Amino acid sequence: MKPTQNNHIFVIYLFLILSLFSEIFAETSEIFLPFPETWNESNQKETVQGDSSKVFKNGTKQSSNDFGSKDLNETTIPTISNGNLSPSKDESLPSKTNPAKSESSLTLSKPDSKKKKKKEVIDPSKASFQKGKAYLSRDQKKAAEQEFADSYGKEGEVAKFSRVENSNLYGLDGKEKESSGLVEKQEDPDLKIKTQFELARSLDRIGNPESEEKAYKEYLKLVTEFPKHPELTPRAHYAIATLLVRKKEFRSAAHQLVNIIKNFKEAEEFLPAHYYLGKIYESSWDERDLERSLKYYQLYLNGVEGKNPKPGYDFRKETRERLRVLGSAI
Repeated sequence: MKPTQNNHIFVIYLFLILSLFSEIFAETSEIFLPFPETWNESNQKETVQGDSSKVFKNGTKQSSNDFGSKDLNETTIPTISNGNLSPSKDESLPSKTNPAKSESSLTLSKPDSKKKKKKEVIDPSKASFQKGKAYLSRDQKKAAEQEFADSYGKEGEVAKFSRVENSNLYGLDGKEKESSGLVEKQEDPDLKIKTQFELARSLDRIGNPESEEKAYKEYLKLVTEFPKHPELTPRAHYAIATLLVRKKEFRSAAHQLVNIIKNFKEAEEFLPAHYYLGKIYESSWDERDLERSLKYYQLYLNGVEGKNPKPGYDFRKETRERLRVLGSAI
């Protein structure tokens, strides 16, 4: 081969290589713009309108004001038109909404049925019970009786307390049968013993020998049927003792008081029982014992020292007087 021909071939190869490199460089300079014609058109329009835009690597563009404008959630999808790809304004992806916002808006729109107030259930026996207590405060016992009877006739929650009140009022009227019937209707054990005690106490208050005998029977029923109630059993023993002291049945009275001292040391009647034992042994009967009487009086006074006994159980003044008298006598 001639040298001239070699030169021509070399020039042709060189030209091909240069043209190839120029195409590569031309492509790499715009590799992030797959649709240069479309980009140039839209870029010119947007430059005229004064909007600033961001170009992503996939060739789509998004305005810098996208966050906060109404139509900014739409993303343009390029479509094929006449063999060229161009962005379509009609076809767009649905806008993405904030799920937290949409949920909260749905929650707000729904009526809050759970917060409806429950219907208050009115106790039919309550109003009559309250009226009965009001009448009692004015010492109108007959009117109170009627209201309490009306209350437990309606069988509400408060009816059981109305039975307690009427067992006392019936007892005061000498209607022990009606009162005993109310005791039997009490289902709660504590209220049953309380109703029983109210019956016995009301009969005791009448103050005549016949009612005292009825009261004694009701007290006795209480202490035998409920022998360990921490409050009302010692109170019933104490009530029997004081009733028997009035009747001058000292031995039986002392038996009831000793029962309190042995079995109910925490009861309110524990110290007053000592006072009454002192009174019993000071009284004139076969077993009178002044030294023993003095001892019980002293035990009572020592026990109440620094305390404030409840009304009805405060015998400090009487005890000091008896100690003075007995001390000089002995």
